[in-house]
Amino acid sequence: MTENVATLYGLASAFAWGAGDFYGGYASMKARVSGVVAYSQTIGCTLLLLLAVLTGERLPSLADLVWSMLGGVFSGLGLIFYYAALSRGSMGYAAPITGVLTAAVPAAAGSSLEGSPSAQQAAGFFLAFASIALVGGFSTDHLRPRTELSLPAAAGLCFGLFLVFIGQVSEGSYLYPLMVSRLLTVGLAFVVIRSVKSTLPSSKALPYVVAAGVFDTAGSFFYLLARQAGRLDVAGVLSSLYPVSTVLLAKTVLRESLGRRRTAGIALAAAATAMINT
Repeated sequence: MTENVATLYGLASAFAWGAGDFYGGYASMKARVSGVVAYSQTIGCTLLLLLAVLTGERLPSLADLVWSMLGGVFSGLGLIFYYAALSRGSMGYAAPITGVLTAAVPAAAGSSLEGSPSAQQAAGFFLAFASIALVGGFSTDHLRPRTELSLPAAAGLCFGLFLVFIGQVSEGSYLYPLMVSRLLTVGLAFVVIRSVKSTLPSSKALPYVVAAGVFDTAGSFFYLLARQAGRLDVAGVLSSLYPVSTVLLAKTVLRESLGRRRTAGIALAAAATAMINT
């Protein structure tokens, strides 16, 4: 039962994060990336503080604060790299590179910290990696590493480290650690804003910024629920299926075509989820 619950939370995280990335990338086409990150994360931070106070969650320990701050630094860097990558082209192009690396980091860390997963789960992880690549429509044709690989790869490594660090907070501690993490992310983003003399996103971009903040916060919350209900590698890999949500939203809103490759990737994601949930 616990593993089933962890799977559901992991998939909920993937959906929410995918929606957050879609709206964040869309907003970044209309405003500076640093502004989108700063204001979307500020919205998320405010929401987390409000919920923490209303629910009476206990204050985090010193160790939890350290893990949260480390997660916040890498989360902020990852969002800046990823939104910059998304704003340069197709909404689905950067997703496979970032998603595979995001999943690979906690998968490796989970195996190291908690022992090897079962053979079936390990096979499910590899199916998930393949799914992420296919869903994003990844192709090596005319690939320019500096412009099309470096930013998504940096984002993936940073997001993966965020999953590992924030996943170390104490059981039962959710909202305050995520709020602390957001504070570091917001601070980093505002430093970037001052350096590039960025401004508040325009009224046209603001609804997408708000949506990005709310969905990204929900994704992090569901990830912590998944992590505390199960293994780090399982929670990390399932949550990293967020490109499926990003691409489906790109198809629905921007009318991007799925094609056979992405459709096959979605089918692989379903198969991977079934194999991981053992």
